[in-house]
Amino acid sequence: MTSELARICTEEKSQVQLQQSQPQQSVLQIKVYKRRWLMLGLYMFYAGLVCSQWIQYSIVSNIIAKYYDVSMFLVDCTSMIFMLLYAIFIFPVTYLSEKIGLRWSIVLGSALCCLGSWIKTLSVSPDRFYLTLVGQAVAAISLTIMLPLPGRVGAKWFGSDEISTATSVGIFGSQLGISASFLLGPVIVKNHDNKDDIGSDLSVLSMSLAIAATINLILCTLFFQEEPKLPPNETRALQKTKHSQTNEEFIESMKRLFTNKSFLILCNSYGLNVGTFNAISTMLNQLFLIHFKNGEQSAGRIGLLLTLTGMFGSITFGIILDKTHKFKLTTVIVYFLTFLGQIFFAVAIFMEVEWMVYASSIFLGFFMSGYLALGYEMAAEYTYPESEAIPGGLLNITNNIYGVILILVLEKVLECYGDVLVHVIFCGVLLLGLILTIMTKDEHRRQDAKKAAEYQGIPQDEIRDKTKVEEGHV
Repeated sequence: MTSELARICTEEKSQVQLQQSQPQQSVLQIKVYKRRWLMLGLYMFYAGLVCSQWIQYSIVSNIIAKYYDVSMFLVDCTSMIFMLLYAIFIFPVTYLSEKIGLRWSIVLGSALCCLGSWIKTLSVSPDRFYLTLVGQAVAAISLTIMLPLPGRVGAKWFGSDEISTATSVGIFGSQLGISASFLLGPVIVKNHDNKDDIGSDLSVLSMSLAIAATINLILCTLFFQEEPKLPPNETRALQKTKHSQTNEEFIESMKRLFTNKSFLILCNSYGLNVGTFNAISTMLNQLFLIHFKNGEQSAGRIGLLLTLTGMFGSITFGIILDKTHKFKLTTVIVYFLTFLGQIFFAVAIFMEVEWMVYASSIFLGFFMSGYLALGYEMAAEYTYPESEAIPGGLLNITNNIYGVILILVLEKVLECYGDVLVHVIFCGVLLLGLILTIMTKDEHRRQDAKKAAEYQGIPQDEIRDKTKVEEGHV
C-alpha cells in the first residue's frame, strides 16, 4: 500500500514537472555579451580600411593624373571600379557569405583588403597605373563582402534596443575611413612639380594603408567570432529556429525580396541618395577647383566634413530609431533635409564663399551621410526574417549603379555644359528620391516579431509561422 502510494505520488510529481517545463520551451533564451563591443570594433576597423581606399586617388585626382599621365576619367575609374565590381559580384559574394558565416566573411574580406593594399605599394611608378587599378579591384571585392554586414553584426551580437545604434556605429567605421582618406590624401600627397616627389608621397600613403591592413587581418583572424552561444535579442532567436541556408533557400529568399514592393522602392530611394553622395565624393576635387584655385587641401577638408558629420548623423539617427521606432517619419525628414542641404551646398560653391561651403558641407553631410544607417534599418524592417546580409547587399547594388551612372553622365555634362547643370542634376535626383521615400509603406515586421516573441503564451513555432505568412513564406 505504501509503495503504491509512493508510485502514484512520483507519477503526479513527474506530470507536474512536465507541465511546468512545457511553457518554458516556448520562452526565448537571450543574453547580451560584453564582447559584442570588441566584435563591432573589429568590424569598424576593417570597414574603415576598405572604404578609405575607395576615394584614395579621386580626392587628389589632378595630382594623380599628372603623376601617371592619364586622363581625369581614368582617375575617376579608381573610384568607379568599387561601384562596378560591387554590382557584378554582390550575388555570388552574398551567397558565399551566407555559406561561410559572418566570421569567415570578415576574415576573407580582410585578407583581400590586405592583398589589394600591398599590390598598390608596387604601383608607385609613373608607368604602373594599371597596377593601381588591379589593387583597387582587389580592395573593391573586399568592399563587396564588407558593405552588407553592419546590420548582420548588430543583429547577431546586440540586444533588441541596441541594434539600430550598433548598425549606425558599424557604418561609422566606413565613414571614418572615408573621412581619413579625404583628410590625409591631400595632406600626404602634395602637388609637387617633380614627379619623384609625388611618387615618394604616394609610397608613404600606400605603405601606411598596407601595414594597417595587415594588422587588421591578424586581429580579425585571431579575435572575431561568428556569434555568441545564446542569441542577444528575440528576433535573432526566432531566425535561428529556421533551417540552415541552402542554395534553394537562398534563391527563394531572393525571389521574396524581388517581389517585396516596399523593399524595391526603398532600394531605389536609397540608391539615389547614396549614389549622389558617391558621385559628389568622386567629383569633389574637380567641382571645387573650378571655383577655388589650388584648393586641393580645402577640397579634402570639405570631403572630411561631409563624412565626419555623417558619422554623428548615423549615430544620432540610430539612437532615435532605437528610442522611437519611427522609421518612416525619421527617414522622410532626413531625406528632405538632405535635399535642402544639397541646394545650400550648390549655392555656396557658386557664390565662391569658402566659409559657406564649409558650413553647407556640415549640414549636407550630417543628413546625407547619416542617412546610410536609416536605409539599413528600413531594409531590416521591410524584409524580416531574411538574413540581414542579403537585403543589405541588394540595397547597395542600386547606390553603386546609380553612382556609376551619375559619374559617367556628369563627367560629360561638366565637360560640355559646366558645373551649374551638374549641381541641378544632383538636386533633381535627390528630389526624386524624396518622392519615392514618401511613397514607401510604414512597415515594422521586425518590431512586430519582437513584440510577438515577448508576448507570453505564444510558442516559437507559432510566431515563426505567423511571420512567414506575413512575409509570404507560406
